[in-house]
Amino acid sequence: MTNHRGNCSCVLIMNQLAAISLFLLLAARLAAQSPAPPATQVYIDSILIEGNRKTREALILRELEFRTGDSLPMQELGAILDRNALRLMNLGIFSQAKINVGQWREGNRLTLRIRVVEGWYLYPVPIFSLADRNFNVWWYEFKRSLKRVNYGADFTQLNVTGRADALKVNAQFGYANRYEINYRNPAINRRQTLGLQTGVSYTRTHEVALRTEANKLVFRTDPERWNIRRTSAWLGLGWRPRLFTAHQFLLEYRDNRAADSIAAVLNPDFFGDGATRQRHFSLVYTFEHDRRNIRPYPTDGWYAYAELRLNGLLPSDDLHLYRLKTEYGRYFPVGRKLSFEAVGKTRVSWPRCRPPYFNNQALGYGGDYVRGYEYYVADGLDFAVLRTSWHWEFFSREFNFGRFMPVQAFRFFPVKLFLALNADLGYAHDPWYAAGNPLSNQWLSGYGFGLDVILYYNKSIRLEWTWNHLGEGGFYLRVNTGI
Repeated sequence: MTNHRGNCSCVLIMNQLAAISLFLLLAARLAAQSPAPPATQVYIDSILIEGNRKTREALILRELEFRTGDSLPMQELGAILDRNALRLMNLGIFSQAKINVGQWREGNRLTLRIRVVEGWYLYPVPIFSLADRNFNVWWYEFKRSLKRVNYGADFTQLNVTGRADALKVNAQFGYANRYEINYRNPAINRRQTLGLQTGVSYTRTHEVALRTEANKLVFRTDPERWNIRRTSAWLGLGWRPRLFTAHQFLLEYRDNRAADSIAAVLNPDFFGDGATRQRHFSLVYTFEHDRRNIRPYPTDGWYAYAELRLNGLLPSDDLHLYRLKTEYGRYFPVGRKLSFEAVGKTRVSWPRCRPPYFNNQALGYGGDYVRGYEYYVADGLDFAVLRTSWHWEFFSREFNFGRFMPVQAFRFFPVKLFLALNADLGYAHDPWYAAGNPLSNQWLSGYGFGLDVILYYNKSIRLEWTWNHLGEGGFYLRVNTGI
């Protein structure tokens, strides 16, 4: 039964938060506008790079907005150097990156000095992960059962050849088995405009989500047999013609097999028509334009992303389902410590016929969610999400362990703390499986506050308390290791 009073109250609060946010944002932007004095130019004679023991100089120079021989406005020089230092940090291979003026000569001619500290590139990490969609589902719904834990080893080698490439090998056992090898190289040609990605993966598990009831997944577990097995392989070519713009073309092959009791008996819609196997090729094209200042936790800039996925390239493929997914994020600094973000996501699917249940996922999976509904899913062909947040940085400090830390990559330990005020809105359109799932085909709203902890630039811990339109409130934990 829908809680109409709670729904109206929640929508009212959402509208008030949105109005206050837009008013404060507009006022801050108008106050910041003032005529700028004429710019005096400085000229870059040379660029010196220090600290790159493994990383190639050409890779570092590729990330900069300027080159030797360029001129820059003097009054913006500090901001430009800081912005480009952040671009180097966004590569994910440095623990520190700073750009300073090394020498200032007559005629405003400069030598710029880039100083980087390379990060720790080898991560043989033991796996101790959960089989569930998120931490809260495991903690509350499955009572912290250690039987639902995966273990093994995850080996990641960053910056393998000095081109910011990465090799990942995964061997996971326990509740679900996963074996994967993946290699990504963003710069395989001399101009560093072409990249390569390839990999293969195999997973199997005793448990499978059989269907969705009351917007919660209903699982089927058989400890004596593997209920589902998945094999996938992919090969991708990336093209980055400009500094902020990237394209990728990816060819995938997927082979999914389900136990007869699952796909033929208990849910004939699992793969459709009682089939126990689903095989298909996919072609995926992605476009990305990224002007965020700090990718792991942006406070300024904007981001645009589009993905066109064509599942089923051959007439003999078992799945023919095409999807267009978009994302746009805008990040506004309001003073030195306060910022506002708005991120919108959409997805549409065609043809508009009944898809297999296995391919009908929408909200509540991966990074597509509305805060406050972590215990639910909303399946469907299409969805739309708007996530908004105010962030106030109240603590920022870099701890220097000095000689007590023999590994230079970890000698400096930056920590930032933010208070967050969040408000989300989302909708999942499900024309085929909505019966018994009331959260589909209606607007979902969530709001709350949180504490965000940022470590080593790209590692985050988010502690959030959120309420949803059902009147339910809860504490939620999100962790991103940045690897």
